[in-house]
Amino acid sequence: MDRPLLLVWQDEFSQQVPIIDEQHRAILATINSLHYFLQQGLEFESLLPTVKLLISYIVFHYKTEEGILNSTEYPELKNYQQLMDNLITEFKVVCEHAKHQKRPEQVLIFLKDWWQAHLAEHKTITPYLHDWSGEYCRVDKQGEREK
Repeated sequence: MDRPLLLVWQDEFSQQVPIIDEQHRAILATINSLHYFLQQGLEFESLLPTVKLLISYIVFHYKTEEGILNSTEYPELKNYQQLMDNLITEFKVVCEHAKHQKRPEQVLIFLKDWWQAHLAEHKTITPYLHDWSGEYCRVDKQGEREK
């Protein structure tokens, strides 16, 4: 029997920034893998490597966006960084609660809500992602690279 995916990629999710769209697809694929394994009856504890992979990949994705936003001088970069830190902390807390309460659906609810919030966040940041030149370092007026 086919089991539905938790999150299905839709064209409206596209940010028209290839690296960001590719990472978004990978995050959704990993979330859907977690969902699939839970539907198959696997214990949440046995899925902790998948959860850790997901946390690592979300951090990797945020760091990619952060690097691009830094290179385009995004004015709300500090807030973006704080949002990222808060998300990862909250995700880890949700995972711990889900593990101890034996309620893995809490993780899936959190991830689905996070995905919707992340897409909403992109309404603000995507214009800056489009200004990206393809380099994480800016060149100042004297031609020296900045970090």
